[in-house]
Amino acid sequence: MGFDLGALAALFFVALFFDVTAIAIARRGNRRDAPIVFAGIVAMALGFTLAFALAAFAPGSDRCVAACALLAMGSLFACIAANNVHALFACRASVEAEYLGCEEVPTGQVTTLRYPVCAYAFQGTSYRGRSVQSIGARMARRMSAAGTWPIYLDPRRPAIFIVRRGVSLVALIMAAMSIAGFGAALYVLAFA
Repeated sequence: MGFDLGALAALFFVALFFDVTAIAIARRGNRRDAPIVFAGIVAMALGFTLAFALAAFAPGSDRCVAACALLAMGSLFACIAANNVHALFACRASVEAEYLGCEEVPTGQVTTLRYPVCAYAFQGTSYRGRSVQSIGARMARRMSAAGTWPIYLDPRRPAIFIVRRGVSLVALIMAAMSIAGFGAALYVLAFA
């Protein structure tokens, strides 16, 4: 039985990365911060681990390996989009917040995600944190010029907030990528 070590190594390291990430998040207790995104990371870990196991131990399972990887990626993108939509419904209490700047997360050479950092008070308790929603450079400039900005928080978990009510471009892209991943998986299983 011959193995393609290049493809197996790539699958192994991707599966290992998501397995370690899911375990680290679970051990630190951070899964409660964004449970829907954590579910997507777990789906990636399970999907790529299953894909690696099929590729390594079930000869001729190329279609199933591809479908597992595509379903895992589609699940992650779907969970990220669902997290953004969930935030729209959960974050409904409006308060005035002091804009403190943005935490920038580079995503490669194409774009940088900007997460606004704000300080605010809700029901007598002061909070300072990062939005669960990213914003564009233009909105960051507008928030900086304004100094204060209305934010929308989850009354049950006031540390979670968003800075605008509406579906973001990132959520739409993630939804489209999840549909593409699920569709490609179905195509591979049905027609390949």
